[in-house]
Amino acid sequence: MLYLIGTGLYYLTDMPVRALDKLKTCKEVYLERYTNLNEISDIKKVETIIGNKIALVGREEVEGDFIISRARTSEVALLVPGDPLSATTHVSLLCECKKLGIKFEVIHASSIFSAIAEVGFSLYKFGATCSIPIYTTNFKPESFFSVIEKNIKAGLHTLVLLEAKDRKNFVSLNSAIDILKSIESKRKSGRIDWGKVVCVSRLGGEQKSIYLANSAKENDFPPACIVIPGKLNQVEADNFKILLS
Repeated sequence: MLYLIGTGLYYLTDMPVRALDKLKTCKEVYLERYTNLNEISDIKKVETIIGNKIALVGREEVEGDFIISRARTSEVALLVPGDPLSATTHVSLLCECKKLGIKFEVIHASSIFSAIAEVGFSLYKFGATCSIPIYTTNFKPESFFSVIEKNIKAGLHTLVLLEAKDRKNFVSLNSAIDILKSIESKRKSGRIDWGKVVCVSRLGGEQKSIYLANSAKENDFPPACIVIPGKLNQVEADNFKILLS
C-alpha cells in the first residue's frame, strides 16, 4: 500500500489532519525534500504524534524503484511538499502502482497552483505555467518565454516558477526579472506589463513576501515565483489596487 500525502505549502504544519491517522499505521514514512526548500522545523513534533520515524529521501529514491519496492510488501507513506500530484514524478508513482497491482491512496493539500490566487488574480484566468532554470555559462535557454507570449496574447496570466536546487543554488527573484527583461527586449511580441508583475516568496508561510517587481527589495530565498499578468478584469483590477498598489 502506498499513501501519497501532501504536506501543504508550509511543510508538515499544513498537512491534512486525516493524514496523521494514516501515518500512524504505516511501516515506513518518507519525506521527499527536493521540490521544496522550506525549512523543516516540525519533523520531531509530527514523529511524536504519529509514533513513527520520518526519513528524508531525494530525487533518486523517488524517481527510482525505492518507494515502489517497499510498497509491494508493506504500508508506505511518501510525504510530498505542496500537493502530491503537482509534479509529474508523483503521478508516475501512481501509474506504477496501478500496473503492479499495488493499492494506493492520495491525500491532497495546499499547492502553489491554488495559493497563488492570494495575489488577487483569478485562478480561472491563468494559462500554462513555465519555469526559469538555473543559468550557467553554457546553458541559458529562452524557450520558456514562448509560454508567456502565448498567455499574454490570450489575455491570460502566467505563473513562472523559479528553479532551486539548494539554499545556495537557485534562481533569485532579481535574477529572474533580469532574465525576463533581457529576453523580452529581443522579442517583437509578448510585451510584459511590468507595473503589474508580482513577485512571491515562501507563500503560505509566516515569512511570505508578496510585492511588485518594480519595488526595491533584496533577493528572497526560495521557494519563489513570479506572476506575469494577462488582461485584468474589473474584479482583478480592484483586487490589485487594494492588495498591491
